[in-house]
Amino acid sequence: MSFSTLFIGGTGVQAHSDRMQVVANNIANVSTIGYKKGNALFGTLMSQNMASGGAQYESGANNVSQIGMGVAVSEIRTTFAEGPIESSTEFTDLAITGQGFFGVRSTTGSVSTGASHYTRAGNFRFNNDAYLTDPQDYRVQGYAIDRETGEVASSVSDVQLPYEDIVIDGQDVRVIRSEPLATSGLEMITTLDALTTDKFTSTTNPFFAMLEEYNALDTESDTPFGINSPSYSSSLNVYDEDGNERDLTIYFDPVATTTISNASPGYSYWEYLVTLPPEADGSSAYGSSSAGLAGLGVITFDGNGQLVNHSAFSLETTSAAGGKSLGSWTPSTFDDDGVPQLTFDFGSNGSTIGTSQSIAYDFGLSSSSGTWLSGAATAAGVGGNANSLQGLEDPDRETRATTSFNTGSATIYQDQNGYSWGYLENASVNREGILQGLFTNGQTEDFYTIAMYRFNSNWGLRRDGANNFLETEASGKALDGVALEGGRGTMAQNSLEMSNVDMAQEFAEMIITQRGFQANTKVITTADSLITTTLGIKR
Repeated sequence: MSFSTLFIGGTGVQAHSDRMQVVANNIANVSTIGYKKGNALFGTLMSQNMASGGAQYESGANNVSQIGMGVAVSEIRTTFAEGPIESSTEFTDLAITGQGFFGVRSTTGSVSTGASHYTRAGNFRFNNDAYLTDPQDYRVQGYAIDRETGEVASSVSDVQLPYEDIVIDGQDVRVIRSEPLATSGLEMITTLDALTTDKFTSTTNPFFAMLEEYNALDTESDTPFGINSPSYSSSLNVYDEDGNERDLTIYFDPVATTTISNASPGYSYWEYLVTLPPEADGSSAYGSSSAGLAGLGVITFDGNGQLVNHSAFSLETTSAAGGKSLGSWTPSTFDDDGVPQLTFDFGSNGSTIGTSQSIAYDFGLSSSSGTWLSGAATAAGVGGNANSLQGLEDPDRETRATTSFNTGSATIYQDQNGYSWGYLENASVNREGILQGLFTNGQTEDFYTIAMYRFNSNWGLRRDGANNFLETEASGKALDGVALEGGRGTMAQNSLEMSNVDMAQEFAEMIITQRGFQANTKVITTADSLITTTLGIKR
């Protein structure tokens, strides 16, 4: 009786013992985030040629009989099938659907840039230094996005929120802010009551009668016009370079056609005056009766109440103190869209904030060419002659425009493009892996695109604990990229990929492994019994 049978049985016991350890590890990690199950695959050991039992063919070739020498675990292969996705309450919990790995970097290792480990477990959090990290404080890798230009970096770096330390009420506070944007354009669409009578009249300058009555030093009335109020006014908030909110008001009043000459038949004319709070005036007009004056003009409607022309004048800031003089008002310049714009020096208590700020104001009519037709050089040259009003060359009326009907005056729509300082209120990660911040000023900014990695062979990766893998020569170098690129999957926030272990399958594997282990122990005991019997023959 050969002792080899004992050793063959021993290899079977050892192999099934290793397989049971793999099964046990799978079951132990059935709830582990991002865990990928392992499969123990067996392979035969060497075989021994037998001296007998062979056969010889007519060709002279011999068929040699062989007897196996046992079994061993040939490979423990990781199964990278996608696990089920479960919802979570944190937006920093990320899951990859499809191919790809997150890249994280250990700050204590030798890797100074780029990922040092790779994982499918996306249970990330922002630490005290605003780095996006995993439970081991490894930093998630991504491509930084320039907040101003939107340009994406060409290489990966640690994902970190762009915080800054500021002093508020004498205390150092860490915040993430969105810088303010000064208003450069506004849109105000109104309907003006065609039945309203002229509240301000002037025999010499009927188109600018409101300017004659304007007095910024009048603090006893609700408007800077004393006891008399314009027919209609509408206000909205605009912002200076420091993000200060300012209340811009546009006053409207009809011009009686009986006071003007060369009025087009059936046409109606409305004068308007654009003002800002007198205390917000940073020009030489601060503290004078003309403080807060920003723009004036005339809008013209045809017999159907449709806006057909617009004459706009801006106050030269160098002569702002003389804003009550019509000679200080010249035809407005245009923005890139052909909309007239005013120029105003914002200030605080007389001190100028930034530089002169241009604000285009759109009533729904613009000049396609961005030029004026001939007209008076200044508002003083208009007088009561409608033909002296400069007009828009190549006027382009939008679908939504100011009108004048026999109904009450009302503001239909108004908006402006500036905003104040904003503080990070929330953040999110979209399916492309872009980390975005939502601020209290209503702005959304892109911070990073979270990197996603692929390998030529996932099966060459080596486990490193804590749900992480390491690249090896067998896996090939990590190939960095982004979601939806090069066969990579997508990302889902408020989600976690769970273990891909199938409990039913593992229990079946466990039973089979147990039976195999028992059968091999039976081989050992049987072989031992045979050897004992053989030795007993001698006695």
